[in-house]
Amino acid sequence: MSQRRDWSDPEAWADMLSYEPTDFAIEYLLRNDEFVAECQALLERVKARRGELVGTSEFVERWGLRFRRRR
Repeated sequence: MSQRRDWSDPEAWADMLSYEPTDFAIEYLLRNDEFVAECQALLERVKARRGELVGTSEFVERWGLRFRRRR
């Protein structure tokens, strides 16, 4: 997970100048406590079902992402 930075310090975000839009989206999500908590709950459900994909359409709509099945 991303480490929180002091956004008032230009050095803290200088490396992000080369980010693509998807990189910014990921950074945003990793700083969102609700997203992190929901992902942890999703991970626990995946573990309980031995790797079977679980999740809801609401999760996809709320966060705008999809996870690919590991092969």
